[in-house]
Amino acid sequence: MRELPKSIDADVVIEISRLLDDRAKSAPVPVHKLASMISNSVETDLPTASIEELIVEMAMTRQLPMLFDLPGADADNVISIALARAS
Repeated sequence: MRELPKSIDADVVIEISRLLDDRAKSAPVPVHKLASMISNSVETDLPTASIEELIVEMAMTRQLPMLFDLPGADADNVISIALARAS
């Protein structure tokens, strides 16, 4: 992982790390939902977009699958492998 700029909040990095480590390795990381949870639970000046970038970088280093859930989207954008192969 790259060296973090001084504007990054260490509490946010620690919380992301904790949440990623607690997840099942096969379950996709819901990037936007996780960023929203963190911005509500950790007092930080970081915008949600910056938190999302950190989540993506940290999930990539752990080789975790990610779900890029769009805010306000009702449809689930994850397709099971079996359904994808059938089509």
